[in-house]
Amino acid sequence: MRGQPLKRKPIAFAVHLIFVGVLCVLNQPAPSLAQGTASEARAAILDFDIAAGDLATALRQVASQAGVILSFTPEQTQGKKTAGLQGRHTVLQALNNLLTGTGLQAERNANGSYALRAGTTEQPSVLPAVTVHGTGSEEHALGPVKGYVASRSITATKSDIPLMETAQTVNIVTADQIEIQNAESLSQALQYTAGVHALGGENTTSDGMVIRGFNVTGSAPMYLNGTKLTRNTFSGVSEPYAMERIELLKGPASVLYGNAAPGGIINMVTKQPQLETLRELKLQLGSFDRKQIAGDFSGKITEDGSLSYRFTGLVRRSDTATDYANDDRNFGAASIRWQPTDDTSLTLFANLQDNDTVSVYGLPFEGTAVANPNGRIAHDRFIGEPGFNRFDSENQTLGYLLSHKLNETLTFRQNLLYFHGRTNHADIWMDGFSTADQRNILRGAYTRDDKDRSFSIDNQLEAKWRSGNIENTTLIGVDYSRQRFDRVQYGGSVAMLDVYSPIYGSPVTLNATPQTDGLDKSRQLGLYAQQHMKFDDRWVLTLGGRYDKVDASYDDRISGASETVFDDNAFTGRIGLVRLFENGWAPYVSYSQSFEPSSGRSFSGNAFKPTEGEQYEIGIRYRPPGANHSFTASVYELTQQNVTTTDLANPGYSIQEGEIRSRGLELEAHAQFDNGLNLIASYAYIDNAVTKSNSGTEGNREGGVPRNMAALWLDYRMNDALSFGGGVRYFGSSKNFTNTVDVSSYTVMDAVASYRFTPEWLLSLNLTNILDKRYVTCSYACFYGTPRSAIATLTYRW
Repeated sequence: MRGQPLKRKPIAFAVHLIFVGVLCVLNQPAPSLAQGTASEARAAILDFDIAAGDLATALRQVASQAGVILSFTPEQTQGKKTAGLQGRHTVLQALNNLLTGTGLQAERNANGSYALRAGTTEQPSVLPAVTVHGTGSEEHALGPVKGYVASRSITATKSDIPLMETAQTVNIVTADQIEIQNAESLSQALQYTAGVHALGGENTTSDGMVIRGFNVTGSAPMYLNGTKLTRNTFSGVSEPYAMERIELLKGPASVLYGNAAPGGIINMVTKQPQLETLRELKLQLGSFDRKQIAGDFSGKITEDGSLSYRFTGLVRRSDTATDYANDDRNFGAASIRWQPTDDTSLTLFANLQDNDTVSVYGLPFEGTAVANPNGRIAHDRFIGEPGFNRFDSENQTLGYLLSHKLNETLTFRQNLLYFHGRTNHADIWMDGFSTADQRNILRGAYTRDDKDRSFSIDNQLEAKWRSGNIENTTLIGVDYSRQRFDRVQYGGSVAMLDVYSPIYGSPVTLNATPQTDGLDKSRQLGLYAQQHMKFDDRWVLTLGGRYDKVDASYDDRISGASETVFDDNAFTGRIGLVRLFENGWAPYVSYSQSFEPSSGRSFSGNAFKPTEGEQYEIGIRYRPPGANHSFTASVYELTQQNVTTTDLANPGYSIQEGEIRSRGLELEAHAQFDNGLNLIASYAYIDNAVTKSNSGTEGNREGGVPRNMAALWLDYRMNDALSFGGGVRYFGSSKNFTNTVDVSSYTVMDAVASYRFTPEWLLSLNLTNILDKRYVTCSYACFYGTPRSAIATLTYRW
């Protein structure tokens, strides 16, 4: 059933998206089948690192990395070897270089696929490899990843460093994984990742997350292209279709990013302009009357490639599994890159997003997680009032990424991000059952009008230099962020509701005066330094330190008073050591710190100090040479101190004597095999507990955090046309926030199948919860999981 309509008319928005997309397409230079010009070669240049060995295996690796179709017979390659391939080449160059001396030659067909044929007596005409400044690896930290196995990250160090040289857990979800699993939200994109889960079920209004047992939702854990995305919890949600990769840095991250919860941060890397022409349209139909159209376009603006663009957008109209709750979205993102030389790059990006949905507050524990004499509450039960409940949000983001190589040693980078959001929110909440019959729930109402603006800038100076047998990467930086968050909230009343036989239409009475009317202002200034040293290609030592100055104030327009919420400074550090072995093993050990400002005052009137987090982590990575596999195992102890708890000497006040600890084990594997099989596997053991408290909660677990989580995903490309796969997710038993309700474990299965009719047309079907398992997650209330649902996607790429 439908919610309130968007303020921006969907047809007008759709026309706007299509118009911009058409302009992008028309801006493309005329295609050419000739391979003999440098400009055409540059348009399709990719990084390759193919080991010497079996020719067929090497050819499949090129096709997989480039995302193209390559046809050849077993007889053509039987018994033949290749010397391998490294560096940057076009697809055709890469194939023909591998085929040198084999008597074979690669050809590009008119439909964009490739095939092998017998070569002429002369060597095939192949352009020389184009040499550019770079790392020489098969990917860079802000670029795309072919498949599921990423090898580099910018999140852990703010430098383009291989993951094997990083002494802290980093999980990366690639665009290919997002696409094949059809992730519709940030929580769905991360549901096969170890030790992370959503807070509050399938939430369409916020990106609530729990990482390593710590709720990071209200701690500004989100970063966009490495820059702090400072926004209120309900000011915006993330759109996975716009992401090139989603990266999680597990554990304290303050040494590079400032104030943050100890569980970690999430960095979303948006799709960047590319030189090779990309034109994609997607049409989706699915359960809950889902209809969506999306498009992704990229390519050169100028013939020499110095200017390139990317445009991504979607329009969605959909209901949800809850009555009267819709999930409508308009989204558009555009970026332009100017790269006049290999030493200078400026990428401008912007996006706008309108969400029209309804906040699903949750359901009582009785009737969902525990027994109710009236039976189970219906899965689709809505506890609000149709016509009153709404959640309309509009937000815009604008920023740039600037990089300039000053000389062979020094590179300067400046990243800027501006966010503006407005949310109009009307909701009805419940406060348990009113009578012993456990049918009628008490309800209350409120409306909110939120305005959110933030600005972040990060300046970095990086030096890459060598001293004897030591490769050094030195990074120093200064970042600054500020936020202004304005909220006006009215409370109200509404009649009880029988959740077993609801009768809607009760009037909602709002109070004449607001219960909240004020402006929050916050600022942060940070100075940081990091030294990354590699000794003899065997040992890697990372040292880092940071000083932060943070302050916040609140202007109360009801009372006319202004107060300082906090005014703090903090120093945090990190040290990590990695041992690199030639056989692909890389054990590591690290220690890191974090801080998070606290609001409020003690009985003596002193402002609370920031909470402090620290983590000890020991782990090992394995990346077998010549194979596109990555395995990680880690154990950690993560502690947060200065947590507020009851002041026993002064009832009604708090004191900072509390402590929360989380210990755990995480296992994660990503693998791509030459036979077309892909694998993602993860497991997490989380021993999370309150270790110090004056409130009688010692030993309690964080609400909604399981002790065990596991996931497995497999997909297989049978041939150039048919692919299929599936996954299983296990979520162990947990408790609610007060630890008074035990929530059962559950196991859910997903599936996907796709068929490629031609190189341009692909039809996919994604099934979620294929066994229709009914399950709940609980925190302050209980939320049903997504029932069995299906989405069909028709993709056209040309």
